[in-house]
Amino acid sequence: MKAGRASKTAEAAAAIRANHHLNANDPVFSDPYAFEMTNSQWRLLLNNALLRKALNSNLMNQTFGKLTGQVVGRSRYTEDLLKQAIENDHIQQYVLVGAGLDSFVLRLAQQYPQLKIFEIDHPDTQRTKLEKLKKLSNTGELPSNVEFVGIDFEKEKLSDALARSGFQNTQAAFFSWLGTTHYLTPQATLATLHNIAAFTGKNSQVVMDYSIDYRALQGIERLGSFAVSQFTRFLKEPLIGAFSSQALHHAVAMMGYQVVEDLSGKDITHRYFNHRADHIRHTHATHLIHLKIG
Repeated sequence: MKAGRASKTAEAAAAIRANHHLNANDPVFSDPYAFEMTNSQWRLLLNNALLRKALNSNLMNQTFGKLTGQVVGRSRYTEDLLKQAIENDHIQQYVLVGAGLDSFVLRLAQQYPQLKIFEIDHPDTQRTKLEKLKKLSNTGELPSNVEFVGIDFEKEKLSDALARSGFQNTQAAFFSWLGTTHYLTPQATLATLHNIAAFTGKNSQVVMDYSIDYRALQGIERLGSFAVSQFTRFLKEPLIGAFSSQALHHAVAMMGYQVVEDLSGKDITHRYFNHRADHIRHTHATHLIHLKIG
């Protein structure tokens, strides 16, 4: 990520959420703020009628739609599980690790006034995001149950950043960590998971996505994964992290996690994208994993 500006991949993800919200019939995940959260270049592209028609054609949805499925599928899955954790497990702390340009604080923070929300991200991305959120808020202010915590992941641990906030490490929390581990080494991802397990309360939960090695993929999935890797390299945020599911499961079990479920691309497609007429599917290149501590 270039110093002094928001993450380009966070802006691209917001643009994908915006396109899906604005142009898909029966969106899997709706983010009415995503269009304004992305940058002006993406907004210009999304406002181009010819490009918009091409981008949402059945042909493009069979290729580009796999990336759309990845981005909106992970958000839908995470917020489904968060809702269950609040209602069934009485979770009262929500930590968005590498929050990017997600608009949860505008969409749902007031719906859960008892939920303390901690957005963790690089200060440059947060600076851009806070400006946008305040402009989009009806009052120009943000909900009182939201706290923004800046972090440089290369220089400090997540626990160090949360220690500067109102986070209560004796209480259970729900952590979402989306669209980030792909850009970290596997060692860095495991170190953060170990850090979460060591400092947070029993019954805390983690939802994250992770890449599998593109060489394990076949046909269009392998080609698509390679294309995405070249796109993120162009954005100066290359993909460098991938796991085998077996190795990841073994590593987190040693840290004290229970693997509640690990959804493959096929599993996610079956749950959220089955029989869609627009042919949007989830890529096979990433998984979603749900972990529980204790």
